[in-house]
Amino acid sequence: MTPVRTPRVAKPRPPKYRMGLPDNFLLMVVGLLLAMGLMSVYSASATHAQLETGNSLGLAFKQLIAMGIGVAGAFVFANLRPHVYQTVARPMALLVIGLLAYTLVAGKVANGSERWIAIPVFGQFQPSEFAKIATVLLLADMLAQAKRFTWHHMINLAMVAVMIGLIFKQPNLSMTMILGTLTLAVLVVGRWPIWLFLVGIPPVLYGVYLKIQQTEYQWRRIVGWLNPWADAQDTGYNLVQSYYAIGSGGLVGAGYGQSAQKLFYLPFPYTDFIFSVIAEEWGFMGSTLLVVVFAMLAWRGFRVAMRAPDLHPRLLAFGLTFVIIIQALINMGVTTGLLPVTGVTLPLISYGGTSMMVTLWMLGMLLGVSRLSKTIPLPTSDEATGQGTATGLTPQPV
Repeated sequence: MTPVRTPRVAKPRPPKYRMGLPDNFLLMVVGLLLAMGLMSVYSASATHAQLETGNSLGLAFKQLIAMGIGVAGAFVFANLRPHVYQTVARPMALLVIGLLAYTLVAGKVANGSERWIAIPVFGQFQPSEFAKIATVLLLADMLAQAKRFTWHHMINLAMVAVMIGLIFKQPNLSMTMILGTLTLAVLVVGRWPIWLFLVGIPPVLYGVYLKIQQTEYQWRRIVGWLNPWADAQDTGYNLVQSYYAIGSGGLVGAGYGQSAQKLFYLPFPYTDFIFSVIAEEWGFMGSTLLVVVFAMLAWRGFRVAMRAPDLHPRLLAFGLTFVIIIQALINMGVTTGLLPVTGVTLPLISYGGTSMMVTLWMLGMLLGVSRLSKTIPLPTSDEATGQGTATGLTPQPV
C-alpha cells in the first residue's frame, strides 16, 4: 500500500490590514496648529529678522520651508505600515547615537550646551530631536515582542539609555527629562512591573541634581525660578519678562503684532518664549484657545492609540502622542513659571526647523496608525482557497 502523506502545515501568518482614511479631525487640529504657529513666528520674529537679515519675513520663510519638508515627510510616513518601523528601529537608533556622539566632539556650542551640528546651506540641526522618534520606535518594538525579558529587550533598552546619556552629557537636561519621562510612560503602558521604576527613578533624579549643581548656568536658572524677583535683572530676568508679557495681555490681548515685550525685552521670543508673546497679543482667550487645541490633539492621539488593532501600533501611537504633549506642557509650564526655565520649544508653534520637521513626521506616523484603526483583516490566500492553514486548521490527508 502507498503510505498516506500528510501535507506540511504552513506557519500562521499575521493578518493583513487595509489602509483606510486618516483621522480627519486629527488632520484639522494639526492644520490649525500650523496656521497659529506660522502667524506667531512671523509676529514674534519680524523685528529681529529685519535687523539681522534686512527682511522681516526671513525667519517666517525659513519656518515655512521646514513646514513644507515636514508635511512631505508626514505624507510618506502616513502611508507606511507599522511593521516597517520595527525593521528600521535599531538602524535609526544607531544613526542617532552616531550623530549625538559627533555633536559632543564637533558640535556647535550655544548657551552653554553642545546640541547642534552645522551643515552648509541649511544652517544647523539638533540631533536630539531625532532621538524622540528613535526612542518611541525602540520601545514599541521591544514591548510588542515576548512578555518575558530577553536579549531583544536588553539591546533596545541599552540603546535608549545610550541616547539619553549622550544628550545628558551635552548637557541638555530638558530633552533628557522628556526622553526619560517618555520611556517611563511607555513602559508603564506596556505593563512592566512598577517596582522597577521605584528602584530606578531615585538614582536618576539624584544624578540630574548633581549635574545641575555642577553646571553653573543651569543652577542659576533654578535659583532664578525659585525667586525671580530677587534678581529680576539677572537670574530671574527671563521669567520676569515672561510675566510682564502674559500679564499685559489681559483678557483679549494687545492685538496681533502689537507685543511690546518681544522688542528685545523678552528673551527668545520666537522660540522658547513664544507662548508669552501669544498671551500678550491674543490675551487670556487666545492663549486658552491654543491650550484647548493641544488638548484636542492629545485626546485624538490617545484615541488613535486605544483603537489600534495591535499592540505595536498601539504603543507607537501612544508614545508619539505623549512626547509631543509632554513637550508642549513643559514649554507652557516654563513660560508661566510652573517649571524652571529651560530650552524647550512649543511643538508646531515655535521657530525651529528640526523641531518642526520631526514633530510633523511623528504626526505622520500617528496618522498612519489612525488609518489602521479603521480597518478589518483581509483573508490570506490559504483562507480564500479554503485550506484553512492561516487559522490553524489541519488539512485533511490526501
